[in-house]
This record gives sequence, structure tokens and C-alpha cells, in this order.
Amino acid sequence: MRSILTLVSLAFGIFIIIIGVGLNLGMERHIIKIMRDVEISDYKLYEKGYFDDKFENSDDRLDFMISNEASKIIDNYQNSKRIVFQGTLSTSSFDSPVNIIGGNQQDEEDLFHRNSYLIDGKNGVVLGVHLAKTLNLSVGDSFILKGTTKKGSLNAKDFVITGIIKSGLMAFDNSTILISKQEIETFTEASGFNDVSLKGEITIEDKEALKSLGVDVIGYREELEDLISISQLKIKITFIFGSIILLMSSVGIINTMLMAMLERKKEIGILMANGIKQNVILKLFIFEGALMGTLGSIVGFILGGSLLYYYQIVGIALPEVADKMGTTIPLSDRIYGYFDWRLNILFLIFGIFIAVISSFYPAYKATKLEPIDVIWDR
Repeated sequence: MRSILTLVSLAFGIFIIIIGVGLNLGMERHIIKIMRDVEISDYKLYEKGYFDDKFENSDDRLDFMISNEASKIIDNYQNSKRIVFQGTLSTSSFDSPVNIIGGNQQDEEDLFHRNSYLIDGKNGVVLGVHLAKTLNLSVGDSFILKGTTKKGSLNAKDFVITGIIKSGLMAFDNSTILISKQEIETFTEASGFNDVSLKGEITIEDKEALKSLGVDVIGYREELEDLISISQLKIKITFIFGSIILLMSSVGIINTMLMAMLERKKEIGILMANGIKQNVILKLFIFEGALMGTLGSIVGFILGGSLLYYYQIVGIALPEVADKMGTTIPLSDRIYGYFDWRLNILFLIFGIFIAVISSFYPAYKATKLEPIDVIWDR
């Protein structure tokens, strides 16, 4: 029973580490992919100063227009030049803050394949699916868009919904409106662009030239730095939690092996009296602990790995309550795992290592037994 409980605790520790780390890695990889496919591409370009204080500047993006001189460099790459700003969508019943993206529809289609995400209607004035659902809007309905122009005056205009889009990215589907750049230029009284999504690898010379024109070139990993940092922190927390379970298992292994040593001390004494050396006794107990650790780790590896692989293929659908989280946190509507063979093999070896190390003390105690004492011990 002691051995079984020790095996279970060891298997549970490995299971927790594999599942926890795999789900966090999978979520990070999937969200990075979907953010690149839906919103970022390979690079984002902003007027100098916006990215450093993007959260403080989110309401006045029209003050950060990129110079037209930069277009000569930007147009060497596949890109979508847009006007992006914050506004309010109003219906007869609701007002909702929204993120408006005004871009050339063909450029958006070429870069992000927007039509593949349309679930109703066609390109034109397109709403994210969760935003439309929240406001009870559908294709053909009208709404009023309110916002502040570049000159600081308030503006409002009627628009008719031509399409509903579902990207799978909650922040996008919860709060985004796609409108043609021409319409947005008229609405905001601003010409040019303040947001560029660009595909391809930018040369060092072009980066320097853009920098000299006051344009910040931000790679997708830098754009998603906060998300990646949070994911890595969660991975560390999961690993620490799993390691604590394994350390608790190591105490169980020490206890189990000590009890086994005490129960077998007469046999140990007889072996030693017949010439079996201490290092052989040491190896016997370490081997038993290693066997216990290997069995427990393999069980945890198989169970955790199988479940993680299933999540990698099928994913876990998030409940609808998570939709509201997506307005501020870049979540996908499904969480996918990621099974990394090399990483999970390391976790398996780590479990075996814990068991071997835990067996040293009981094994050492066994080698210190005096044959004459334990054989005649009553």
C-alpha cells in the first residue's frame, strides 16, 4: 500500500507538470499564431512614441499618424496601411466601446484572408461575432458610430452592417469593426495611416530608414511581449507546483524505503554475513527506488501525455463567460495543448532522478547495519 501511494503521488506530480506546462505552451503558441493571422502579421509599424505608451495612448491614436514618406519603404513589402482608433457603437438600446479598423479591403484580404472568417454577409462594414451577438445586431441592421476626429471635434455617422466575422480571437470578435479606409478618413477628418501590419522580413537598412522617419518597427514577439511573459510566468508556477508534489513524493519514497529496510534488516544482515559488500546493498536499494520512480513517472507520462495530445488535436472550448475576458486579454475561443517530446522526456527523467536521490538515505542506512546485531535481534 505504501508503494502504491508513493507511485500514485509521483505519477500525479509528473501528470500535473506535463498537463500544466503543455496547456500553457499550447495556449501561447496558438494565440501567437492567431494574432499573426488576424491582426499583427510579422511586424507592426507605429509613429514613434505610440508603442512605448500604447495603453495610455489608446484613446488618441489619431495623434500618431505615420509620415507619408515612410510609404516608399513600406510598399516594398506586403502590407495593410490603416487608420485605427477607438469609438462608440450606438444602437437604440446600447452603447459599446469599439476598436475601429479602417483599411483597404483588398490589402486586408491579401494579408489576413478576412473573407475566410466571414460567417454571414460580405466585406464592407463588418462586426466581430461576439460584438454583434451582445448588441443583438445582424447583417442589414444599422448603427451609429461615434468618435472624436483628428481635430478634436465629435462626430457621429450611420452605418449598415454588411458582414459578421468570427476570427476565433476573443478581443477581436468582442470589440472590432472593420470599415473601409476611405470611410474612416472622412469620419475622422484624417488622411494617411497610423497603423501598419506588414508581412515579410524587413532589412536592417529599411528598419534604420524607417526609424529615421520616426517610425517604430515592432516584431510580432515584441508586440505580444506581455502575453508571452504572462505565459512563461504561468509555466514557471505550474512547474514549481508540480515540483512541490514531486518533493512530497520523495518524502514518501524515503519513508517507504526506510520501512522496507527495517522490515528486511535480518535478510540484509544475512547477506552481509555471507560476504555481500556494502556497495551491493546500496545498489539494491537504489535500484528499488529507481524502479519505483520509473514506474510512477511512466504512468504520469503516459496519462499526462495522452491527455495533452488529445487537447493538442481537439482543444478545450472556453465557456461563454470567457468572452468578456477577451476584451482586455488576447484569448482564443479554444485552448490547445502542445506536446513537446523533448520537454516531456525531461520531466520523465526528472521524476526518476527525484526517486533515485530519495533512495540514497535509506540505502545508506542499510549499509550501516551490523550483521551480528540484526541477525540476532529479537
